[in-house]
Amino acid sequence: MKRLLFSLLAVFISFGTMQAQRIEVVDTEGNPIPLVYLLTEEGNLVGSTDMNGVLADAKGEKTLAVTHVAYKPKLVEVSSLVNGRIVLEDLGYDIKEVVITPKPLIYVETYYRAYAYINDSLRFYQAGIMPNSYDPVKQKISTGSHTNNYGDFCPAFGANITWGARVMEFKAGEITKMTSTDFMPNGRIDQKYHSKTESSGSGRWAIRIPDGIVGRVERTDNQLRVSVDAGSLQMYANKVDGKDRLLKKRQKIEYEYQFTEIVNCDADGDSEVGDLVMYSHDWKWNGRKGRYRFIIETYTVDRGYMTKAEYSDKKKELKKTYKAVMTLDALEDFAQQHGIPALSPTMRRAILGLKSKK
Repeated sequence: MKRLLFSLLAVFISFGTMQAQRIEVVDTEGNPIPLVYLLTEEGNLVGSTDMNGVLADAKGEKTLAVTHVAYKPKLVEVSSLVNGRIVLEDLGYDIKEVVITPKPLIYVETYYRAYAYINDSLRFYQAGIMPNSYDPVKQKISTGSHTNNYGDFCPAFGANITWGARVMEFKAGEITKMTSTDFMPNGRIDQKYHSKTESSGSGRWAIRIPDGIVGRVERTDNQLRVSVDAGSLQMYANKVDGKDRLLKKRQKIEYEYQFTEIVNCDADGDSEVGDLVMYSHDWKWNGRKGRYRFIIETYTVDRGYMTKAEYSDKKKELKKTYKAVMTLDALEDFAQQHGIPALSPTMRRAILGLKSKK
């Protein structure tokens, strides 16, 4: 009998130790923060929070590096958390207000970082400075040289050109076309993706489909913050629109896509093109070598209005200044000069670890 009791006790203890460690990440006011990344001390990706600011399982990790494009990074001991809750402080990153002039082009200079993972292990990293312009009349975006960057990759992953091309395809600093009305009730997102945007408090909204909340919107006097589970939104729209072939393709590769975008709403009286502050876009899918994940973070470091000649000169100036391949240290110095959060020691080690695998 005693032996049976001890066996049952051992099973109970074993079951208890295997229970998932739920993590909840909130801001200083207790609001959930979607798309927070949690990494191991080695730089492997444990996961990211959902639209309710929750990571279902910390996978037994004792220490977590916590990062988000708009909040101050943090290193936490899981055992010290109360009910698994992590509170992040707003980064307070912003860009100067633009004085409107009659010049025809909107200029946006951005700093970007791109990460590629396979099975949550970092395999590619690229960062750089990107000049962009937008012609409101022709509605045309132009980007500058792609030489102002630093890149590193693990050779077992494959040629870095593959992921470098993906970065450039996304234009690594593309000017956002999001407007403040897109994510409001009955706005473009609701109409296109058959969702419903409903109030969740003063200046806050939730984007909902029958499966649950797939987005959160926060609107202050001068800023709009949006986080969206765009993959779920897209696949629900595929289902409603009868696009079965595309839906099955996305379901087969277990496609996921989330993003966070932050734009100023005061420079032009609205969150029009050119008022991008920062964004983070995150894709996941099943590939030949496992579970792929691709993340781009972008910060605006300068903006204004230019003539075509001034934009041409600006591109030449940046190319001349950064014509050599940038080093990681040089780009981190640039980030520091512009108030962009530095890479965490955890991520820096992971990036430098890519070099050691060559």
